[in-house]
Amino acid sequence: MKIQVKTTGILDDYLPPGSDNPAELNVKGNVTPMDVVRRLGMPADDKYLIAVNGDVLPRSEHAEFRLSENDIVAIMPPLKGG
Repeated sequence: MKIQVKTTGILDDYLPPGSDNPAELNVKGNVTPMDVVRRLGMPADDKYLIAVNGDVLPRSEHAEFRLSENDIVAIMPPLKGG
């Protein structure tokens, strides 16, 4: 199935070479946002802000939410500040 992946900031470097942002990815069914993070080679231990079709997912759902055909997954780096 096809999905689109949008990234911001330093995460743009993880998109497939030569792809636009958003990048179109072919993934197998039953895939989660964390599966996409791993496939792109992003550090799996970071606390990303992930949205699917504009709706932010609670961190507890990053590895459980099942993506569907044509979903748009936005992955943003963790924010740090003080």
